[in-house]
Amino acid sequence: MKIVINDANILIDLAKLDLLEKFSQLDFELYTTDFVYSEINDEQKKAIQKLKDDTSLIIIETINNEDYRGIQSLLDDNNGLSFEDCSVWYYSKKLMGTLLTGDGKLRKQAKKNGIEVRGIIYIFDKLVEKELLSFTDAAEKMDLLFQLNNRLPKKEIDKRIKAWQENKGIE
Repeated sequence: MKIVINDANILIDLAKLDLLEKFSQLDFELYTTDFVYSEINDEQKKAIQKLKDDTSLIIIETINNEDYRGIQSLLDDNNGLSFEDCSVWYYSKKLMGTLLTGDGKLRKQAKKNGIEVRGIIYIFDKLVEKELLSFTDAAEKMDLLFQLNNRLPKKEIDKRIKAWQENKGIE
């Protein structure tokens, strides 16, 4: 099982797209921090809490003093990142896990630090690969995602939508 540390934007996008349940079926051991959890609105928290209660897949980490100091150190060295961002970065490093985020600055800093970083497009690829989403549903949800978040890489989005509309995978 792969450990995946979630940033709030990933959980929020998956909740908006009604894909949290399918996401939970991927072979990932999922973690996030209580700081990230606090960034999520009440409706999204209900969906995430249901997954946590039903499947034990999303685990909310409570940060102790040692962890707090490690997060604060990352925060002090990286202008522009929030404490929440640094908390998922810190835990991805501590747990030797993959960081799932759509935040460009966080991605760049974590990669420089040797952390494997993935985003929402990777999740879509996995959902299609594991046949948790049909090509048609994936194309529709990806199009909706781009409408909700137009900062995503349009070229990669278009490539997937075209392939999925033609009922084939990504080459």
